[in-house]
Amino acid sequence: MKKFFYVAMVAALAILVSGCMGRIEPVYNAEANPIPVKLQEGSMENIGTIIQTSAINRGWIVNDVEPGKMKATLHNRTHVAVIEITYTKTDYSINYVSSDDLLYDGSKIHRNYNKWIRTLQNDINKNLNVAALQV
Repeated sequence: MKKFFYVAMVAALAILVSGCMGRIEPVYNAEANPIPVKLQEGSMENIGTIIQTSAINRGWIVNDVEPGKMKATLHNRTHVAVIEITYTKTDYSINYVSSDDLLYDGSKIHRNYNKWIRTLQNDINKNLNVAALQV
């Protein structure tokens, strides 16, 4: 009976660990995303406004740090993600800063964080392209 108990405990632990490991991925940073050429002719302020609006529409709280740099925070239940968005007239990047309750270990993080960043990246790209068509 003890042998069965130990085998069951090892199996349960293996299932638990494998379930947690499937939720962890390398941190995704959206580096050097191009700004549409038509918008490059305009102001940096316009580009920043489009990026900021895209983030706010996804639930991020955005604060300007300095021209060309903003910090954004997302609160999702008990999870918190903080990112830095830098931008120039030619490109923008989204980089990890910190998090709470997202299993960050120095290089890997919960897969939901990466989904949030990819979704934000897609929204920013879409909104930049729409704005470029209107110029």
